[in-house]
Amino acid sequence: MLGKKLIAISPESTTYRRYTTVLGSIIILIAGSLVASCASKGIAILQEQPNTSLKMAQLHLQADDLPFLRTVDLSTGLVFRTYYDSISEKVARTSISTIVDMYREVAYLVAADPGMVNWAAIAFIQNSEYIPPRQGGEVRWGILVDDSGQLGAEGIWDFYLKLPHEQVHALQGTFKPGLPRWFSEGMAEWAGLQVSQRREPALAEQKRMELRNAHETLDQPLDLSGWGGVTVNPEAIIRQVTIEQRLKMEADSTYSPPGPFSFGPDDLISDESNTLARYGGSLALFEMLEETVGQEQMRSWFHAVWQANGRLNTETLISLAYEHMGIDLQPWFKR
Repeated sequence: MLGKKLIAISPESTTYRRYTTVLGSIIILIAGSLVASCASKGIAILQEQPNTSLKMAQLHLQADDLPFLRTVDLSTGLVFRTYYDSISEKVARTSISTIVDMYREVAYLVAADPGMVNWAAIAFIQNSEYIPPRQGGEVRWGILVDDSGQLGAEGIWDFYLKLPHEQVHALQGTFKPGLPRWFSEGMAEWAGLQVSQRREPALAEQKRMELRNAHETLDQPLDLSGWGGVTVNPEAIIRQVTIEQRLKMEADSTYSPPGPFSFGPDDLISDESNTLARYGGSLALFEMLEETVGQEQMRSWFHAVWQANGRLNTETLISLAYEHMGIDLQPWFKR
């Protein structure tokens, strides 16, 4: 911004390291211990990664919270936070370039601008019970680190499978909150597993097989459009009707007593039945689209979804799919 190259500084070493930049003919030497001191006081340490467009600021803004790296990808405008505990700083730093690549891929697959996404923060932590402090509505996903400071089996699953999936949801929440579950989860599984496949193909295929088996072995209606639908617990109505009305309800299943009724959050039931099969069915729908029309036409559909006005329901998504891909999705919602 000021026409001068920023000095790349790492606080990881406790020994003196030499960093140079030419300001006229001046060579600047900075001690690693001084950098660590600045970082501990919440002072930003800007970094320009070698041969990349990434810049990072190391921050520790709250004494009761973890320090973090704020990363900016100058080529796309992508910005995100990476928190870490005392043993996880090294793996957090060395993971940054992979994280950026994954986020770029996710955004490309679903026709979004990565620089416009409110990406969820992540935290490299040892404690599997870690609960981040509540601050400003920030969403923070944990990546488990083992005692050696590396990603063990669970951490690899967190990083390469969970993270891409959840960041698709972050993207959806940025551009079009409240999408039907079949669309939001189908897109997240489809795009997330594409990203996972390039890095951990065995884990990605294992996840696909799990979802495919659940979908194909379901012995009752899938009802994708009903997934996540909210209904009222019958008990909430029964407790508000007269004895006569209750008896009539028991005798006639079509009888609906007149209101008004009052309902609280605990009186509402979300349809979460056959969850794994519905994940599998939603993924199968998106995989069918990829095989039938290809990713480019799918991105045309996704772009139309992001640009549409108001909250979208299943009928509108089906209509947009036909308009932009020439595919009738209605049969998928009669299964």
